[in-house]
Formats: sequence, C-alpha cells, structure tokens
Amino acid sequence: MKLFYIQSTVDGVNKVKNYLDDHYVGISWSVLGDLEQVSMDCVAEQLERRYELIGGELSEAVETVHTFVNLIEDGDYVVMKDEEWMYIGDVGDYYYDDSIGTSDDLICHRRGVTWLGRVPLEEINEHMQILLSESKFIAQFMLPVTQAQLDQALRGTEGAAGTALTETTELAAIDKLTGNLLARVEQTTINTALEILERALQSENEQIRVHAAAAILQYAKS
Repeated sequence: MKLFYIQSTVDGVNKVKNYLDDHYVGISWSVLGDLEQVSMDCVAEQLERRYELIGGELSEAVETVHTFVNLIEDGDYVVMKDEEWMYIGDVGDYYYDDSIGTSDDLICHRRGVTWLGRVPLEEINEHMQILLSESKFIAQFMLPVTQAQLDQALRGTEGAAGTALTETTELAAIDKLTGNLLARVEQTTINTALEILERALQSENEQIRVHAAAAILQYAKS
C-alpha cells in the first residue's frame, strides 16, 4: 500500500469541492483520450504535439501521467489539501470519463476515491507537512505509510474538532459488511454484521438507511 499527495488545483481552478462531492481525483490533458494501455513514449509525443510542451515541462507532465495511470493502484491512499484541511481517501482504479466532453477545463482522467475523513493542517505530523509542500502535481510518500500516522490523525479529529469520518466511510463499511456476508463467513461474524446493518437502518441519513436495507435484502436473497 502506497500514499500519494495530489494537487487540488488544476489549471488554476480549485477542485476540492468537485473531488469531494463526486468522489474522485484527476489530472488534466483530457484530449489525450484513455491512457490505460498507452505507452509513455506515445504520451510524450501527444503532449508535445497537442499541448506544445517541451523540455522540463514535458518531462514533468509525462511523470505525472505515468504516476497517475500506472504507479497508483487500487487500495492506495491519496491526500489533498485546501487552506485549512488535509483530506484522506482510499483510491480506486484509473478510468477515463469523456461523457460531457474533452475540453481542457474538464477532468477526464480520473480515479475514484472513497473519502475517509479530513484533518486540520496544523495537526498533521512533520512527514506529512513535507509531503504537502511538494511542488510536483503528484508526489509519493517515500516513507512507510505508517509514518504518516493517518489513522491517529483521523481519530484525533473525530467529534469536536470536526467531521473526520464522513458518511462515505459509513457507506463503504456497509459495502464491506455485505461482502463478508455473501462470502459465507462464520455465523458469529454474520450475526455481528447483521446487527451493525440493523443499527444503520436507524441512521438519520436516508442514504445510509437505504444502503443498509439493500445490503440486508441482498443477504436474504443469497
């Protein structure tokens, strides 16, 4: 498991709200098309031809594409920041979404993200401070991920310090429980999972109630 920092401003536009609301992160150069099976030599050629990038700018762009498309993997962690917060997410697979066009103001190269929470910038440790000061568009945390102390940071902001664990995390937990149920794990684990799902049915959040109900129904049908 790896950890990456990604800039939240793309072509001068802050994307934090979009990324949080729509559960993804991305990079620009949308007109390049789907890059999943494209060689970096081809990417370099297209960046030079379509965006007139040369020298250091070209090398940096190719590195960004390579990192985003090839080095980041499903299950890695990603962080981004705004003026006050660092946001932490569990990143998914690369995909290309050109459903609303490929103009330069759109983000078509994407990775889905399950946002786990947020931490005030002043409360992150010195290793993460260094990572978040990187000038690269995407930077990898080169120490063991445990050195980032993300779990401790999220627990530390729960409650009075702000909403650290979002409802997205609750939904992801429900999905995980559903998977456990369908895998026919030990009966005691199934009973525990069902109790958690039943409590989720009482949530004030309608989306969580619906998600829990669907999970229970799916198990009942299996």
